Amino acid sequence: MPNNVPPADDRQPALERRLATIMMADVAGYSRMMGENEERTVQMLRGHREVFDALLGLHRGRIFNTAGDAILAEFPSAVEAVRCATEIQSALRTRNEHFPEDERMWFRIGINLGDVIIQGTDLLGDGVNVAARIQTVAQPGGVCISGSVYDQIQNKLTLQFTMLGERSFKNIAQPIRTFSISEADGTAMPATATAPPRPKQGWKLVGILALLGALVLAAGSGYWLYRGHETLRTEELRQTIEKARQATETERLAADAQTAKAAQDKTAAEEAQRKAKEAQLAAETSQHQARLEAEAQATKAALERAKVEKKRLDQELKRAETEKHAIDAAPPDKAAAKAHLEETPKLMEPARPASTPTAMPPAKAVEPTDPFDGTYEGSLCNDRSFSSSDKKCWPLFLKVEHGVASGKWTNPAGRQGHVRGTIFPDGTVAITLDAWQPSGKPTDASLTGKWENNMISVSGKWKEGLPVTGDWTRGH
Repeated sequence: MPNNVPPADDRQPALERRLATIMMADVAGYSRMMGENEERTVQMLRGHREVFDALLGLHRGRIFNTAGDAILAEFPSAVEAVRCATEIQSALRTRNEHFPEDERMWFRIGINLGDVIIQGTDLLGDGVNVAARIQTVAQPGGVCISGSVYDQIQNKLTLQFTMLGERSFKNIAQPIRTFSISEADGTAMPATATAPPRPKQGWKLVGILALLGALVLAAGSGYWLYRGHETLRTEELRQTIEKARQATETERLAADAQTAKAAQDKTAAEEAQRKAKEAQLAAETSQHQARLEAEAQATKAALERAKVEKKRLDQELKRAETEKHAIDAAPPDKAAAKAHLEETPKLMEPARPASTPTAMPPAKAVEPTDPFDGTYEGSLCNDRSFSSSDKKCWPLFLKVEHGVASGKWTNPAGRQGHVRGTIFPDGTVAITLDAWQPSGKPTDASLTGKWENNMISVSGKWKEGLPVTGDWTRGH
């Protein structure tokens, strides 16, 4: 293999090319219109595009690129491209008549026939660039074509052309012959009548009259054919515009329905969220009320026990006073009675302050009279599931005095939790817990259960819903 020939694997694939008619359309003064009123300009462009796209499909055109207000389309025929362009400008001219002068939107259109490079669905190359440059010299609402397009359509369409000469454009190597279309009706040129053979000398006048009659007949026929063709094309254009308008209205209604449905879904979601918050607030209020009722019951029971204890102490004091009066009333044994009275424990005498010079001897301990009183040893447990291995327990001592239970513990973070509760005369137990979550937030729980055979068993839930139980046994 020669050295100057690269290996077959290193060769780049050839670019795919074809000859195509390119149309470039751009809105004149689009930036100014956007600066004055963006929404109105976008709505106007959207309506123009519906007409543009409908006529483009009618003439077998294909949009291969867009950039804001600019449109690039490809046609398989130069004749169809020019027909499409002139009909677009005519339809848009009619549409603009329904708007004020300062709101009208005009397209400049340039058309070129040239070689292009295919890149996916896009087209590149000078064939596209020339069309883009030519449209810049077109008047608003007008059409300019290159010489290559003019050569293809000059005998096929009844249009008036104005030659603009050879124009030099930026980044285009050779000057481009440029033409402007003055009247754009897009109709086909009728066939030219063939001249009759020269008549003989004797029949000259008859031949001229016959020729004039034929020309008048041909002109009349051509006029009616032209009028019928124009009527048909106008009706097709009207139907196309009406279909585009109906499609736009359908899309708008669908968008409105979708917006309404989204608003309903949002309202339903907000209502569900509100109900969930109300349910959560009701649950928290119920738990708080239950805890307050348990504390109120515990306080009431403690007050009742205090009243009973006060009554008992009043009776003891009354009995002691009665014995003292009796002793004082007996003269022979007065000294002995006084000595006996001094030995009686002073249960009701309050403790003297430490600063008192003469301190009284301490009173003897009174044995508990409540069957529930004492110190209970046990633990609290968090039940995370039905499996016993998932229980988390910690030891806790309860002290019960006059049916009122209390205790405390310290969690791993160094914060203290507290237990308060009441044992009612029928053995029913109500306990409240105040503690701290691992995150540092405060929490509480309400537990209920019973006292039986020197044992306390309660269960309930933390405010967050986690089950908690407690079991204690009174020490001997």
